[in-house]
Amino acid sequence: MYDSRNIIVPKQLTRNSILEYVSESYIMRHYLGFDFELNKAYKSPLRDESNPSFALYVTASGELRFKDFNGAQGSCFDLVMHLHNVDFVSALQIIDRDLNLSIASKPAKFVTVEQKVYKSFKNDYSPKSQIQCKPQRFTKQDKDYWATYGITEQTLLKYEVYSARYIFLNKKLLLQSFTNNPVYCYRFPSGNLKVYRPLAHKGSIKWLSNVEKDDVQGLKQLDKTKDTLIITKSLKDVMSLHELGYSSIAPQSEGTRTQYPIIKQECDDFNKVFILFDNDDAGRNGANTLKDYLDINAKCIFIQESKDISDLIAEYGIEKAEQFLIKECNGK
Repeated sequence: MYDSRNIIVPKQLTRNSILEYVSESYIMRHYLGFDFELNKAYKSPLRDESNPSFALYVTASGELRFKDFNGAQGSCFDLVMHLHNVDFVSALQIIDRDLNLSIASKPAKFVTVEQKVYKSFKNDYSPKSQIQCKPQRFTKQDKDYWATYGITEQTLLKYEVYSARYIFLNKKLLLQSFTNNPVYCYRFPSGNLKVYRPLAHKGSIKWLSNVEKDDVQGLKQLDKTKDTLIITKSLKDVMSLHELGYSSIAPQSEGTRTQYPIIKQECDDFNKVFILFDNDDAGRNGANTLKDYLDINAKCIFIQESKDISDLIAEYGIEKAEQFLIKECNGK
């Protein structure tokens, strides 16, 4: 599956040097987390599934390999690559570390699959690109992540936020979800998508979108029966505010001025309007610029303890966020 002859590896750390200390079956068992029988179907460790479709077998040459129904297959080294979303060299280092083999004398410099994908993405992407999402059921890790910000699965579905198994860019597979690197997709009424990878590292794809000026975050779900509107700066914050009982919308960023006319139109349906952007230079400048444009009695409010309302919930709890909003929005 992967040609290791074209990969520079650290001195002494090779496929063969690892197999001098541990067997392929030992590595498979360690990363699968269970003992196994050959040619028997198990639930895949690479994805959520109801019907077992992951099996292990031995080739005519004696190599132990796995095969998954979604098309993934390979050796014990390929398994580690899939589980950690890294390239061959990284997989060798992970095995060396996790199994305490101490074959490598010092850490090596390597390029991850993430970095390779990012380079390809920069060449193929434009704001007019076609982005497609293959959704999957929310995993426990997904639910736990959003619950940190007070956001329930019900609210995620209301705002059309999905856990993405795969992301395609111009009909080519670009991203795949992993337990330690999930992918989420925001869908707008226009059909445009915004992709969010909260755990992506620097130098990889954290955000990806083909949104346009009409794609104001939370606009479709806006509850105009409420007295107060809070304009914030992300869909995560919009959803956190919804959980707290507030109507909220957000431009695509604090500096997205092309969406100001739509936001101004929505303000007419509310008695009180607040602008809640980040408490930094960009956030304060963006909030004041939006306030001047709206030309209404809107108030800019900022959180001192945290960057935004969702982080305030994560760091200090729901009650702290409630107290902040009551004080700022109701003057108590």
